[in-house]
Amino acid sequence: MAAKPNGARGKSERKSKVASVEHQVGDAADAHVRRAPEAAAMLDRLDEAADALTPQERRLAAHMLEHLDRWGYLSSTEVASELGVHRSTIVRFAQHVGFQGYPELQEAARAAYLDVVSTPSDLVLTDAGAGGSRQVQAVYHRDQRNLQRSYAHLDQDALEATAQGLATARNVLVFGRRFSYPIALHLTLVLRTMRQNVDAAPSPGGASVDQVFDLGPDDFVLVVSLRRHSREVQRTLQYLTEAGVPVAVLTDASPGNNVPHGARVLRAHIGSTGVLDSYTALVSVSHVLLTLVEAALPDASDRLAAAEQAWQHFNRD
Repeated sequence: MAAKPNGARGKSERKSKVASVEHQVGDAADAHVRRAPEAAAMLDRLDEAADALTPQERRLAAHMLEHLDRWGYLSSTEVASELGVHRSTIVRFAQHVGFQGYPELQEAARAAYLDVVSTPSDLVLTDAGAGGSRQVQAVYHRDQRNLQRSYAHLDQDALEATAQGLATARNVLVFGRRFSYPIALHLTLVLRTMRQNVDAAPSPGGASVDQVFDLGPDDFVLVVSLRRHSREVQRTLQYLTEAGVPVAVLTDASPGNNVPHGARVLRAHIGSTGVLDSYTALVSVSHVLLTLVEAALPDASDRLAAAEQAWQHFNRD
């Protein structure tokens, strides 16, 4: 039998090292419906350091938040190899976010991982062995972790204030670009069934400025933007905050994220087992937000019923 190439063997060993700790998860977790303190402390630490980090270090911070298991159980050399950087870069990053070195960061990452990775008993994949693959299992468990971590870190005050703003503002604008636009459009369509004067931006063929230049303090803007915010998103956020327009940002869990002071932030974890981001937790947080908006609008149920009746009229045989 041919031996594995060194690179393949090293990657296999790293995977097995992380997998070998999975049995610890059940012992380490109680029922993490509450805020997970170790993970919250890690997120707060990275947030505080974000402005002083280099672009490369911000990418490392974002990777660590989505892959606490890798940082918690792999050596600095293994993490560096996986990310394509030098080991000294990993060590300097650990020091720049307030740790004495990588071993101390690794210990904190491991504690944060064990704090949030447990699987509640009411979330199980039934018939897991019936035609299911390891890949399906991996995606399923990763989405569970994203949901747990998103709700453990969710800013309840920002969530309730955003829902109140969406319910009571004179005009509501939901802004999204590229991959964020489908989420923004979904939020817009559902909000329109609950209240009037809701629009999505930018409109087809238009620019952001067309819909934001006459907004004021009585209006509300929800910006959906993931990963690195584009220049257009940053300029839109800056314009709105300077104009005194209440604004909230629905985004991923990357530290810092270039959100101007005064904007409320709702974060969801979107890490995945592959190169594609997972929007499961993002959609869930969106649903919670819409549920709170409905509760804040006394006439929402009647308006939803009227919208459904109109839909049936236009789509009857």
